[in-house]
Amino acid sequence: MDDLADLIKQNYNGKSVKLYRGDWKRKINLTIKAMGYKLERFNDDVFVTLDNVKKPESTSTKSTGSNYKLTALETERVIEIYNNIPANKKWALSTGKIVDDEMKKLVLKSTYEHPVHSLVLETDDPIWRKYFSIAELNELKSFNSKPLPTLTKELNDYLDSYSKDWTTGKEIYTFASNQHHDPIDEFKLKWIDESITRAAELFLYNNNLELNGYSESDLLHEVWPFVYRAFKDRNIRAVLGEKSSVAVSLGRNEERSLEAIDKRPRKATGAKVDILFRSGNLELGTCEVGKDNVTIADDKYIDDGLFKLPKTLRDMLATFSQKNPAQLNNISTVGFLMMGLSMELVVVDCPYGSHIARVCRTQRLDFPSTIQNISLDFLPLLEATWKAKLLMEQNIKILNNKKRKVVEIGTSVDNRATQLPYSFVRGPGY
Repeated sequence: MDDLADLIKQNYNGKSVKLYRGDWKRKINLTIKAMGYKLERFNDDVFVTLDNVKKPESTSTKSTGSNYKLTALETERVIEIYNNIPANKKWALSTGKIVDDEMKKLVLKSTYEHPVHSLVLETDDPIWRKYFSIAELNELKSFNSKPLPTLTKELNDYLDSYSKDWTTGKEIYTFASNQHHDPIDEFKLKWIDESITRAAELFLYNNNLELNGYSESDLLHEVWPFVYRAFKDRNIRAVLGEKSSVAVSLGRNEERSLEAIDKRPRKATGAKVDILFRSGNLELGTCEVGKDNVTIADDKYIDDGLFKLPKTLRDMLATFSQKNPAQLNNISTVGFLMMGLSMELVVVDCPYGSHIARVCRTQRLDFPSTIQNISLDFLPLLEATWKAKLLMEQNIKILNNKKRKVVEIGTSVDNRATQLPYSFVRGPGY
């Protein structure tokens, strides 16, 4: 076997190696595989390099997660996008400062990928205090803002009926389970009762919440089920189970087409999300869940909450802009971010022009840790969830507010500078 190995090493120079030792075929097959070769044509004794041979570790400084180090070509690709923004599409503040140009300055200084490379602006990110004053940041946050819808008086009053000083889990469990509402005509009231009943179950045997190292799946189905159950009326579907976003996939495969010079690359999949909110083929929002020990200082929160979630919501917004470009500045996408026992809503919109996506968040809402504060903490979570659903329904109506298309043959090439671009895609470029 050692002689055979030496023979292959001495003669292999990037081409197939022929060995005239047919009697050894079956005996040496494992040795050949271990060395990084495979038997290409068994009868001819031709060996070629295995496709799945482990490649030597790269000396590149790139890393996974959000701290991905950019190549010069990738940075140039992003700068080109900023350079191609038409002057009349740039967002000018009352002070005269151009938002797009300030964001481009950060791109020029960046070494690692940041939401700015996806033309995403979150005013709460401390880095923007180097480019905008506090007054300018407030203007950025409030301009053409998309407030959450208001609840009806009926729903507000019903939530208030649970604003009591509960002493035991059994007490509120019994109260909620004794309420009876029509599952169709009074769906939202029934959803409130069921949500509070399930929350109270966590306190039946202990007035303090004990998670005991719950996994992400445990948290989703034990602590946060009221979020996806708010969509059980099927107007909007909440699809669970690490689903891939079609919008993200479209962004990652934007340049995939028929091959001419180079082989067509494999189709890239979309980002995996914990919940995907859909209406037909339209993706309206998403949800990310983290384990119970995740804090705002942990990589999980930073990577998923400040990086992955905004990019995913931006790609969904990009598909919205293609369905109804005239309504781009009036629509938004909605995300739930649940890290441990805290939840916040994340809303992404395009307040001006057709390039910069803005990220806005609610305050962090905590799940009750004791039975004594269940009404104080849990009712705002129900309110936030229902408002998110109403916002998704509102976006559907806005997207459907358009004139009938005129069917005609295209006579010009689309100018991508007038469309909302997808998020930054890692790679060598197009």
